[in-house]
Amino acid sequence: MNLFQRRNIAILLIILGLIALGFGLWLLISMFLPQNQNGSNMNLPGAGTDLSVTPGNRQAPRTISAPVVVQGTSTPETAPVKSSDVRDAINLATDVVARMGSGSSQSGFLGYDDVMLSGTARFQDFAKQQRQALQTAHPATGATYGVTTRVVSNKVVSGDEGSDAIMILVQAQRTEDAGDRGLPTSVSYYEYTVTLLRQTDGKYLVDEITYKPVTP
Repeated sequence: MNLFQRRNIAILLIILGLIALGFGLWLLISMFLPQNQNGSNMNLPGAGTDLSVTPGNRQAPRTISAPVVVQGTSTPETAPVKSSDVRDAINLATDVVARMGSGSSQSGFLGYDDVMLSGTARFQDFAKQQRQALQTAHPATGATYGVTTRVVSNKVVSGDEGSDAIMILVQAQRTEDAGDRGLPTSVSYYEYTVTLLRQTDGKYLVDEITYKPVTP
């Protein structure tokens, strides 16, 4: 094969290579070209549907009315609150009854001393007499004797806020023992009528106590 033929063959191969390269480039470029827009909207929701709004078909917005609440004009009733005078009188009466009625022969029934400042001079004389009677009946050198008074109820008999006198009725359980409160020798019930007098400073003091046994 002469030189001319070899040159022709080389040129032909170059031309075929260029054609193959050009075809490859065309395929590669076609992959990145945008797709045909014709018919692309057929897959979209609502495609082919007339979405125009006709003014005559527009619906008026719904209006929801809130319920009307009518507020009442009446004021709630409240339970009456006891006055401070009555409350203090009840507390003092029950405390004095419990302290006076609790003690032992070994201690000399000191509960009477504890309530001296809670009463008038008249009541103090009464408390001293009651204590002396117990000390005589149950001396410290004799057999052990104990007594415990527990208030079970109370109520106002008379008197109100600012009254000169308030009377309280107290019911209590009285338990006697021989030195062991867990082993009572006697259980009885008493009703105490406690009269309290208003002092110049506005406070109330016990002025008189009367009592009697009752059947439960």
